Amino acid sequence: MTTKPQSDSILAQNSAEPTNSATPSDNAACENSNQSASQSWVYSDIVKDHFLSPRNFLMGDETKYPHDAEGTVGNPVCGDQMKMFLQIEDDKIKDVKWKTYGCASAIASTSALSELAKGKTLDDALKIGPAEIAEFLGGLPAHKFHCSVLGHEALAAAIENYHKQQ
Repeated sequence: MTTKPQSDSILAQNSAEPTNSATPSDNAACENSNQSASQSWVYSDIVKDHFLSPRNFLMGDETKYPHDAEGTVGNPVCGDQMKMFLQIEDDKIKDVKWKTYGCASAIASTSALSELAKGKTLDDALKIGPAEIAEFLGGLPAHKFHCSVLGHEALAAAIENYHKQQ
């Protein structure tokens, strides 16, 4: 995995796996310090909340989290990478954990998606699209919408992984 510029990323301590190991406030400070007076980073309060207090983030060693499926996707252009882990029971997502290497929008999108997907059937979870993730977050800047697409793709990859194992 390549290292992204610090101004738009959460740098991984171990670049072999996605993480949000730097503190979110460190990343926000980096993003804000590199902005010109005419350029602003507009995030909703919901995005900020999911970035600063991500839900369902998998802390520590992923091999110690019992899961039925996992899916990993990345974007070679922006360098973001997302990994989702699912616990599935009776064709429903019982629990979701994730790791993301990326910007505030990527972390917030994955956090929001984990909340949206939990408790849904696999078929219903696949219907959660990028627009629904962005809407749940109160919108994303146009140049960050791809982060919600990556979240959707990571969930779809995990569900596909589960179906291949059956």
